[in-house]
Amino acid sequence: MEVRKTFHQQLEDLYLDLLRMSNVTVEMVEKTRVAFQNLDDELADNIIASDDEPDDFVVRIEENGIELLARQAPVAIDLRTIIVIMRLAQHLERVADLCVNISKAIKNLQGYTLSPWIKENMDEMFKRSGKMIVSAMESFKQHDVKLAEELSTMDDTVDRINRTFLTSYDRGSEEELELIIRVVMIARFLERIADHAVDIGESVRYMVTGELVE
Repeated sequence: MEVRKTFHQQLEDLYLDLLRMSNVTVEMVEKTRVAFQNLDDELADNIIASDDEPDDFVVRIEENGIELLARQAPVAIDLRTIIVIMRLAQHLERVADLCVNISKAIKNLQGYTLSPWIKENMDEMFKRSGKMIVSAMESFKQHDVKLAEELSTMDDTVDRINRTFLTSYDRGSEEELELIIRVVMIARFLERIADHAVDIGESVRYMVTGELVE
């Protein structure tokens, strides 16, 4: 007969599932960066096809989290930890969805040539957004409120780069204008990935301190 796991064993399993989901999501962001830089249609298809994995994670985490809440009636930090793990899983799933949206947009860029200006700025946005997700999850693992609060400053840089696509691009032909419109859409998706990292940081602060932050 299977021995029933203790509360803390179940909580540890929930925690580890979230970390595995985080690794999958960060890898999706990096693959999406590469797909954009190379306008790699095949890699974009692979990213789109891989979306089931984050979806499966979030379903399992939410089901197990709800079961823990119902059966164990945790309080204080344990209660907040379970709530935050489920909340973070939702953010990571949305980041994965944004990678899928970007990959679909990449497929619509076939036949275009990306200028060095576009490639450099988009690569910077990809790297910073991905780093923010990593930092956000590190703040969760370390219960580091200071690191969580630094995410807002990191987000300012991503927002600034995003604005350059609207204000600094020297529009030329109609074809170039159509390209930049498509790129602006992808940049907006990246900005939203960074926003999710900030939201994760706010959830970490709630988990550690019990303070709700907007």
